[in-house]
Amino acid sequence: MSFPFSFLQLVFIVASILFLVLAIDLRRRKKIWILTCILISLGALFVLISSFNISFLNSFSAKLGIARGAELIVYCAIIFLGLMSFHLMSWRQKDQMDLSRLISQLAINEAWWTFLSSEHSRASSEGKWRNYLVHMRVHNEAKTLRACVEEVINFGFRKFIFVNDGSSDASLEILQMLKNEHPECLFIICSHTINRWGGAANKTGFSFLQQHGDELGIQRVITFDSDGQMDINDVNFLWQAEHSDSSDVDLYVGSRFVKGGSCENIPAMRRVILIISRIVTRMMYGTKVSDPHIGFRVYKLDTLKKIHLTADGMHYANEINEQIRQLGLKFVEFPVHIRYTDYSLEKGQKNSNSIKLGVEMIWRKFF
Repeated sequence: MSFPFSFLQLVFIVASILFLVLAIDLRRRKKIWILTCILISLGALFVLISSFNISFLNSFSAKLGIARGAELIVYCAIIFLGLMSFHLMSWRQKDQMDLSRLISQLAINEAWWTFLSSEHSRASSEGKWRNYLVHMRVHNEAKTLRACVEEVINFGFRKFIFVNDGSSDASLEILQMLKNEHPECLFIICSHTINRWGGAANKTGFSFLQQHGDELGIQRVITFDSDGQMDINDVNFLWQAEHSDSSDVDLYVGSRFVKGGSCENIPAMRRVILIISRIVTRMMYGTKVSDPHIGFRVYKLDTLKKIHLTADGMHYANEINEQIRQLGLKFVEFPVHIRYTDYSLEKGQKNSNSIKLGVEMIWRKFF
């Protein structure tokens, strides 16, 4: 007695049933969108029906200009694999976000408890920068951290929040020493137990200030890098702006490319990437900023409370740019001077990361 199906037909039948069950189960657990579930189910049913009637599959393929039904299945499989790849990215991202959220909240709770029990929980309330707080994210910056922080203190700032993003060098010890050496300053240190990358560090700092910023007596937050690239003297622009008719500005965005701005020793390829990112940001998010990935920005505290970050990596800058337009935030660009050094170029973002960032941008925007 001969078997009614060929081995290949049997494989297609079993596979289509499995995919149908998988689609229903994933939807039941809310792992995929309903439209995706419908598409996968329809594809599985089509393959199941075609498995019983190969001539039907070949006829259907011929109408699409495809020579054989097997080729159609291959093309459909490629599309399906691409779709599932995006879903796997989504599931992985959710797991990463859950982990970052847990680490972030632990760091925030510990930092707030330390603040409440500290003898130096109140910084000097004198000086023109008394209503400002400087936000720095730190990851293995032992070589530049002390000089960078002391430069900002000498300029006149007295309130700081540092997010130590799982540093494995002496960065945390240096922060503790600086805190003891400067009792006139407020040092809040949120420390991640493991490295969660730049976006996650900003999420932790922003979340802390969204929860406790009012109790710190601040009105504006300056985001500033700890690798020595930025020049704190650039914030003199803010003092002039605050005493002009720009008091309703929600945030100030630093730019290397407006009049008065500069970037020393920037590699040619890095400049090209930054120009492309400006064009892409306007196309994708409609926000007209000349330097979309600059970390030197100044937020009103009320504005910072509206910002919601989800990305662990450098995509967080795109999220902010998008929310500037969505929230209708009024912003003004101010000139900054960025100093590229061998240290910052070696340690900072690699040019190749722009490809990964571009893929993440498309995925988050459309999927």
